[in-house]
Amino acid sequence: MEAIEDAEVYKIPDMSDGAEYVYNSIYRRLAQGENVRLSEIEYGSFELDDIDYMREIYTDVLEANEYKADTVARTLRGISPIVAAAAYV
Repeated sequence: MEAIEDAEVYKIPDMSDGAEYVYNSIYRRLAQGENVRLSEIEYGSFELDDIDYMREIYTDVLEANEYKADTVARTLRGISPIVAAAAYV
């Protein structure tokens, strides 16, 4: 999974510190099905422009990457394990 996450095609564009906070602390957690409580959000860590930027890259990059990641995951789940006989000497 690390290799897939590190693949260039899945790279997220460079972000400001605020947009990175919104991505890592809010979007990513929500995308993984975690709850994000309003009391956990550090509102001084980002600005309105960071939220707008996240919305733009979501429609341009994240949504497409989510589809690609789902496709890769479905493919990997569908691969049958290969049974190999071990040779002992």
